Order: sequence, then structure tokens, then C-alpha cells
Amino acid sequence: MKQKELLHPMNSQTQMIEERGICVFERINKAPLYNEPFDTSCMTIVLNIQGWLRGECDMREVSFNKHDIALVTPHHIFCAHESSDDYQAILIVMSADFQEEMRHRYPDIFRYNSYYVYQPDFHLDDEQFAVVERAFLLLGDVSRSDNLYYKTMAGNLLEVLFVLLQGYRRKNGAQSHQFSPHEELFAQFYQALISHFHESREVRYYASLFDLSPKYFSAIIKQHTGTGVSQWIANYVILQAKSMLRHRKQLNIQQLATQLGFPDQASFSRYFREHTSMTPTEYRDQYTNNRTQYSKL
Repeated sequence: MKQKELLHPMNSQTQMIEERGICVFERINKAPLYNEPFDTSCMTIVLNIQGWLRGECDMREVSFNKHDIALVTPHHIFCAHESSDDYQAILIVMSADFQEEMRHRYPDIFRYNSYYVYQPDFHLDDEQFAVVERAFLLLGDVSRSDNLYYKTMAGNLLEVLFVLLQGYRRKNGAQSHQFSPHEELFAQFYQALISHFHESREVRYYASLFDLSPKYFSAIIKQHTGTGVSQWIANYVILQAKSMLRHRKQLNIQQLATQLGFPDQASFSRYFREHTSMTPTEYRDQYTNNRTQYSKL
């Protein structure tokens, strides 16, 4: 079972993803990170060719098996714990700018697919898988093309792919999803957390955005997700802190604390240690040492 990751394209090809807008990565045999939360502004469609992967999405257990397909929308917390030795997948990865272009062109398609994050991944039968795999590979050819209109062609192919998947979902017994009021509230809260986590880590701040009391707001979110608002906030703040500690080495701890909205380095260190049992410096050093050791393998 695979337990480490260094050169996953979601980590190593971020500049190309931003420049091209859409990229397709074939023969992926690992997750972006193992046993570490992962958050990205990209939208990712994952087609599992073979093997399995186990992990969590928004702190809920997920299992991804042969011929499953999933759409992971941006800024939802994914953490992979383990995968089989024969795990292999194809990824379609879209930058935030490309997603915005597609939302303007195909508003209904993209509105529908934002629901995927609230539903289990669904399974394709062999015939469906063969069709979808060909669509992925064709989209890959187009995304790598030097044609000036590759984005337009990619958008057209994505529309076909999404309509195809909607048909397969219905055929395989999945019901059209309608947001309940509680789901709508959680979705709005999560978007507010993404936008304002560096401004406030207080439950009452987010409750006030929806004209609700902190107690009632917390009860609704916990009833819907199984996790309280304060834990959602802490998990997201720590996720962002870990990402910055790993990838923004030019920032010292004080600068990083400021960008995360802490008044000083000491308060950030206390908060980080409370939720991870180590200081920011210890975490950064541990991650750096692990990368150095793995690079020698």
C-alpha cells in the first residue's frame, strides 16, 4: 500500500495548470499527499481505472474503487490515507479561472455538478467506463494541443462529458439532488469560511452572517455534518497553515501568522500546537526532513 507522495502533478504542475487552464493527467498511481489534508482551488474529476483508495472528504470517510468516478469541487478538504499497490486513475484538473469561464458558458451544467461533493462517488459499469475513459483521453489530447482554440474545444468536450455522466447517474439509480435548507446553510457557511477564515475564528462571527444565534447555528451544522462549527473552523485554519508551512518557505512564522490573521507569532503557535500537538516550526522541519529522505529513495 502506498503511503508517501512527492511528484503528484497536483503538487508539481500547479504552474502549468494555471497557464493552460485545464490539464489531464494519465496513469496517476498516488494521491496528492498521504495522511495530510489537501485543499486546492482546482476542480478535479477523477476516474479510477483500477485498485482502490481510502480517505476522507470534508472529514467523512470515502472509498474509491475500480471504475468509480468522482468530482471534487474546490476548497473541500481531502485526505488520502492509503491506496492499493495497483491503484491507477486519470485526472481532469481545471484552474479557478477556467472554471469561471465554464460557469458563464454552461451555468446549468456547472450548477448541477457542484452537488457531487454532497453525494457518494458513483460506479460505472464496464461499458460506461470504456466510453468515459475514451472521453478523458480525448480531452487530454485536446488539453495538450497547441491549437489556439483548445480551451473552446475542451469546454465543448466537458459539456458532453457532464451530460453523459448525468445520464449514467440516472441509469444507475442515482436520484437528482435538491438541496435541503440545512444543506444550503452549510454550503453558504463553507464559502464564508473560505473567504473569512483569516478574519475570524469565532462561531458567533459566522452565525451573525446568517442572522442566527451561535447556539442554533452550531446545532444545525452539527446535525447536518456530524461536526461542530468550531471544529470546521479549526480544521480549515490548520489546513491552510500546513499548506503555507509546506509550500511558502520564503515566509517566516511571523509573516505566515500575519497572513492567517493571527495578531502575533505566539498566538499562532499556541493555536497550531493545540490542534496538532507540535509547533509550526516543528511541523515545517518534519515535512522538510521527510521530503529529503524520500528524495533519496
